[in-house]
Amino acid sequence: MASSSPPPVLRHVVMLPFMAKGHAMPLLHLTRLLLCRGLASAVTFLATPRDAPFIRTGAPRAAAVVELPFPSSAAGPQSMEDLPSASSFLDVVSASAALRPAFGDALAALDPRPDLLVHDGFLPWAKDTADELGVPRLVSLGMGAFASCVPMAVLAQKPHARVSSPSEPFEVDGFPGLRFTKADLSPPFDDPEPAGPHWDFICESGRAMGSSRGSILNSFHELESFYIDKWNREMPLNKMWPVGPLCLAGEPVRTLDSDIAAWLDSRLAMNRPVLYVAFGSQADLSRSQLEEMAIGLDRSDLDFIWVVRSKWFGQDEPFQGRFGDRGKVVKYFINQLGVLSHKAIKGFFSHCGWNSVMESISMGVPILAYPMAAEQKLNAKFVVDVLKVGIRIWPSKMGDGGPGSELVPSEDVQTLARELILGEGGKCAAAKASELATSARAAMETGGSSFESLELMLREVCEIGRPEAKE
Repeated sequence: MASSSPPPVLRHVVMLPFMAKGHAMPLLHLTRLLLCRGLASAVTFLATPRDAPFIRTGAPRAAAVVELPFPSSAAGPQSMEDLPSASSFLDVVSASAALRPAFGDALAALDPRPDLLVHDGFLPWAKDTADELGVPRLVSLGMGAFASCVPMAVLAQKPHARVSSPSEPFEVDGFPGLRFTKADLSPPFDDPEPAGPHWDFICESGRAMGSSRGSILNSFHELESFYIDKWNREMPLNKMWPVGPLCLAGEPVRTLDSDIAAWLDSRLAMNRPVLYVAFGSQADLSRSQLEEMAIGLDRSDLDFIWVVRSKWFGQDEPFQGRFGDRGKVVKYFINQLGVLSHKAIKGFFSHCGWNSVMESISMGVPILAYPMAAEQKLNAKFVVDVLKVGIRIWPSKMGDGGPGSELVPSEDVQTLARELILGEGGKCAAAKASELATSARAAMETGGSSFESLELMLREVCEIGRPEAKE
């Protein structure tokens, strides 16, 4: 319920993003929201020299950026961009701890004194420094409520300890109407007795999140009400605050490269629906898998725009001239929200990273789900089985590396891409996505659920921070 009193205004909010574009973007959107609504007088980003240019480009002019240099003795990769694949993300997490002294110095030197730190969940070491300086913390979760709740329940109940294969289904108490398999879970959650560096990191992150003032959720209540309410009942001291979709904060720039805009406009004029194909900045696709996708897309007879990464091809030119005018191959950073908002786009072949899911839903675009890492398998299950806004595509063809290297075959790419764009399954998913897009916009508008949740979150942080509240 909306409060009749004026919204709280924070003096100075500090943002500490993880060293990856996908983690920084929601905080850039949140910054725009705080400043445009007058909920913060000042916002400062603390970012490495490697990531600072991206932050400066995306942040509102009123936001400041202070660089945190790695010490000269620091070892290891300093950005996710340095890694061959997202599976090595723990190397960046470990290396980031070398930033703690510079972070502490910068946080202590800021003027006016910060009254809130928002830090990425991948940077749990920020906890101790913030606590020492008496700066309240919120954690940027970077994933949805469904993908947060399911692993916790699975770990507590261990239903997958009783199955004999990765494809054998099991039920999880508290999730009615759903059946899971080990194939829906990524390491370490697919192991009933998780252990090792990845598990240690999750435990450390969980402790940092549990002692914070709550978790910022890039989602909206109407999308995940069951799971948000479940979490907040079971974790009352670490609330989830749904304040999204953050990609709808203010009026984000949706301008496209003139060549891409002209191509999409021409497809729209010819009434030719377009499939957008993109798997995020960290996806690691083999040449064999890329070839299967290329064959399938080519044989689908659909128009498509495919964002590829240079690291997938080495020195080779990706698919030069192979698709004619029907397939547009892009090998540079693209304004994804701008693409998804174009009326020619009728489907999204996606890895189901949470930012991509939220952007697709916000623009009313159904999804062909091909998850690869992290919580993406659960995001895909949520998209397909819970929301009914997508179709799942599965690896089923043995790759060159034997077991564990299965590929999505070209035949499935061809068939399911056409089903998403032209088939009855795709039409049903598109209709549901359109409904959710309307709900997403309403959540962010004045008086909407996310509009109110942001104010309530800041009000609660301010109240807890007052001396009389502590007493």
